[in-house]
Amino acid sequence: MILVATALAAPGSTMAGPAAAQDCLYVLNQLGGSITVIRRSSNSVLTTIPNTECAGAAHCSPTALELTASTTSGYVTRQDASVVYVIDPLARRVVGTVPYPAQSSPAAAALSPDGAKLYVANLAMDSVAVIDTASMAVVDSIDVGGQPRAVAVSPDGTTVLVGNNRDDSVTLIRASDDAVLDTVTVGGHPAGIAISADSARAFITNGNAASVSVLTIATRAVSAPIPVGQSPRGIALAGTLAFVTNVLDGTVSVIDTTAGAVVGNAITVGTGPVAVLTATDGATAYVANLSSNTVSVVDTATRAVSTIANIGTPFDLAFGACPQVAACTGDCNGDGAVLINELILGVNIALESRSIDACPAFDNDGSGTVTIAELVRAVGFALNACPS
Repeated sequence: MILVATALAAPGSTMAGPAAAQDCLYVLNQLGGSITVIRRSSNSVLTTIPNTECAGAAHCSPTALELTASTTSGYVTRQDASVVYVIDPLARRVVGTVPYPAQSSPAAAALSPDGAKLYVANLAMDSVAVIDTASMAVVDSIDVGGQPRAVAVSPDGTTVLVGNNRDDSVTLIRASDDAVLDTVTVGGHPAGIAISADSARAFITNGNAASVSVLTIATRAVSAPIPVGQSPRGIALAGTLAFVTNVLDGTVSVIDTTAGAVVGNAITVGTGPVAVLTATDGATAYVANLSSNTVSVVDTATRAVSTIANIGTPFDLAFGACPQVAACTGDCNGDGAVLINELILGVNIALESRSIDACPAFDNDGSGTVTIAELVRAVGFALNACPS
């Protein structure tokens, strides 16, 4: 999901368009399916969106997160259960599911720039499902190559590119009628796709070839591969630079897309980096480190790296507006203090004798309930005052 800055369509895939608001970074955690929301101005965790649909599942494996430009809707693919969830990011909850083919193993997703279509790569069916986001129904299925693992939509909305992992190829689809235009050979096991802002070129990570291929979309010509690190996966563009995650190396390679070559030493990040996302201004790149439960924040100019720890199991990234979260848990009326009557109300909500709508300020984690931890937090604010 990219070009220069947008939400990742899947681990390693990027697309342009949908992520207009970028105040917060949404991090999809593969184990448990929750989404951690990080406020970018402070690089601090703002809240968590729980995936209640994953409760009790032995191997819940969400694979892709897509958010609309307004952040009013979002979509999460779950490979183990062949499900596409619909979420309300600002309300911090799952609001529905899309009826979806069983045993399809959705592995990647990308929204069209206008948000009208969601393209989902089905690993087990060698196909791409087209979901109409207005009706939330699958309206088409497109046969592609073997084991599609990456999908991206060009910023101009005309072309969909699909990376076929088993066939070492990329399928090009005309978005207007979902017709397959061509299939071209790239490197071994394509894992991620980024498309330039002018929709002219696509950059494809070759997971089994330690390289990146460059495809000129109009002519279908593929350049000589650019060597990077081991098991490259995610890729995102920032101006004339491309940032590539190398899963086995714990690094990010930087490519000068004009010269077609890596520049400088690889940037050390966390363990098992999978997805990467760049901000619209090109100043910052975010890296999801699956194995170290962190997000690396990279200054693209200086290559300095800072770390946001204790994230969970970050697997995919998206930008969006920040949800409204009460600065002071339990401050029901917003007067800057937590009073006894508000604490009593919180207890009643926890006991389910009152609805959470009576005081949303208790629901910091967006779970729709009041937990013991939230009650304790509110008591702390009652005793010690709310943050100023």
